[in-house]
Amino acid sequence: MKKTVILNFNRAAIAALLAVIFVCAGFAQGPQPPRPSIKGAELKGKAPVNKEILKATLPKPYETKLSNGLQVLILEDHHLPTFNMQMVILSGGMSDPADRIGTAQYTATMLREGTKSRDTKKIAEDLDSLGASLFASSGLTSTTSNVSASGLIENFDRVMGIFSDVVLNPSFPAEEFNKIKQRGLAQLRLQRSQPSFLSGEMFSQVIYGSHPAARFSLKAEQIQGFTPEMLQKFHETYYKPNNAVFAIVGDVKPAEVVAKLEKAFASWKPADVPKTEIPKVQDAGAAKIYLIDRPGSVQTNLVLGTLGITRTDPDYFAVEMMNQVLGAGASARLFLNLREDKGYTYGAYSDVSSFKYRGTFRASSEVRTDVTKGAMDEFMNEFRRIRNEITTADEFDRARRSIIGGWALQLESSATLLQNAITLKIYGLPADYWDTYPQKIAAVTPDEVKRVATKYLDLGKLRWSPSATRKRLPMACASSVRWKSTIARGSR
Repeated sequence: MKKTVILNFNRAAIAALLAVIFVCAGFAQGPQPPRPSIKGAELKGKAPVNKEILKATLPKPYETKLSNGLQVLILEDHHLPTFNMQMVILSGGMSDPADRIGTAQYTATMLREGTKSRDTKKIAEDLDSLGASLFASSGLTSTTSNVSASGLIENFDRVMGIFSDVVLNPSFPAEEFNKIKQRGLAQLRLQRSQPSFLSGEMFSQVIYGSHPAARFSLKAEQIQGFTPEMLQKFHETYYKPNNAVFAIVGDVKPAEVVAKLEKAFASWKPADVPKTEIPKVQDAGAAKIYLIDRPGSVQTNLVLGTLGITRTDPDYFAVEMMNQVLGAGASARLFLNLREDKGYTYGAYSDVSSFKYRGTFRASSEVRTDVTKGAMDEFMNEFRRIRNEITTADEFDRARRSIIGGWALQLESSATLLQNAITLKIYGLPADYWDTYPQKIAAVTPDEVKRVATKYLDLGKLRWSPSATRKRLPMACASSVRWKSTIARGSR
């Protein structure tokens, strides 16, 4: 059993209330993607920092549109006899009916469970015989649904036959759907026993409130309520060529691929697709702690953060640098403080997410129960520090080097190059976005990092969702807290 308690406090009282509460507390897949060289890319300088910035002119995909309106991106790489392709449907969980959250997710999951001419066993056997892989997915808060496949180029035609069949002709067989639902229920039970899952779920809910982005998991009754007909309707509504992007990278020639796509998707007809309006994310308001009571827990799972930015925000690069300095890895401040200096945990990190709607800035750690208050204090200290102090030149240089060096390493993966091209298309980013990425990171200054930290890490709007044992809070401490309401009890 668990229950969640809301602790309210205003901006001025945040540090005092944390001390009151916690000083008293005694608590404590298939084939790997190919790795071709990036033909057309020029690497200059031994270290991607300052004047030795990594400069690259990356290969650009051939772009066209089929007669049915399907957008096509083709990236040639002839170093290995392989291919990797994706069909991106431009509708996902954000397009779910309000009373059927999870429809996009289960629609995608069911695509390879059977078509009008192949059952799930036949699909699996055919893929296995070709040494190919095929996956489909969507998410509760996603704006897309994705079908991907990879294999040897000699088997391209046969894999494309399965791929197009799965995209166009899913049958949503009831027997397989019941199995998928049972797996979903089992996974839900497992998730709800994990403190990291519970803290993450609560964090999403308290950051986004009633916004669709707050969706983190389904309830058992929602999973049980799905029918094959619901999934079929979603597929018929949103899986249209004029609402999709096909992308491929590999040992291919554009003219040949286009001809084969025209044939494979000849029966796919365009149609009007309902526009998905994503509401504006509202400010979460004053800071709060949402304590998830987990009797018997021997650790405290801490998750905290604030609202972030959209993917196209002008502050994107400065925010990425801020996160790198603060908590993106083992050389960042949170890790060095909470693990290396204080010894509270095995790791402490932060991350930023950004979408068509505002993402989040989030920090997290699992700490010993007896140092919970100390760990929370140190998170606050590091947040204040990056807001109030200019980052040193050496620390800033290490962060810049880490981001740009990591970016360069990713270019060895054809899957990354393909995903980069898709990202440009989905978000409408400039054509030279990835070419100029390292220069834009290098152009960020310490003053800009301080500015965005002050802007987005508002300590008076932090949301905390610790998972711990309430009974280990002495009564004198518990009585000082106004228990507003119980949000959740037991498993859902």
